[in-house]
Amino acid sequence: MLASQAVGTLAEEKSNKVIEILAASVPLEAVFFGKLMGLFAIALVFVAFWGGLASVGLAVLPASAGLESFAPVIGTPIFIVLACCYFAMAFMLLGAIFLGVGAQASTMREIQMLSLPITLFQLIMFGLSMAAAGQPGTGIARFAEIFPFSSPFAMAARGATDPALWPHMLALGWQFVWVALTIAAGAHFFRYGVLKSGVGPFRALGRKLARRPVRGTNYH
Repeated sequence: MLASQAVGTLAEEKSNKVIEILAASVPLEAVFFGKLMGLFAIALVFVAFWGGLASVGLAVLPASAGLESFAPVIGTPIFIVLACCYFAMAFMLLGAIFLGVGAQASTMREIQMLSLPITLFQLIMFGLSMAAAGQPGTGIARFAEIFPFSSPFAMAARGATDPALWPHMLALGWQFVWVALTIAAGAHFFRYGVLKSGVGPFRALGRKLARRPVRGTNYH
């Protein structure tokens, strides 16, 4: 839910033309990534605050609450490290999508209209991951682990039932690739749709295909 705050980050900068100055100074992909990192730092402060309150609450619970029986198969220390990595990847993936979508909006009204589909997308990804966690080893679990935007949640749940470590290394690399692709796509559409510079993705693909020489063609 913290990633959804990325939707309105560019609205003010678009209205006062600051984003155009930034885009002229540094690559737009760097601007998007910098904003994601700033929002992620804010999210860490938010999680640390509420996590501290939660730990105080858990400390006063009686021993009969059953929390001490939590023992992931992969090991508690490794599970905590993986959970932190997957939290970061989930924030980056969803935040990159929301930043790219919100960058297309021109007014706060349009941003408010985007809040419903963004919330639905979040709930669908979380629901898919919960279904995968309840049915490990099934087709729906495999799909949730491979689909990039539900992969962090599903792979975090897999650590509780599967002791293998290599799938997590592979999943983190896969998710990082999709973070880069999502940021690049969001910056490209923002550059073309809002800044009115460059060419559209389909026209760019058509130009690349037109420049490629056809095999078997005789130019003599």
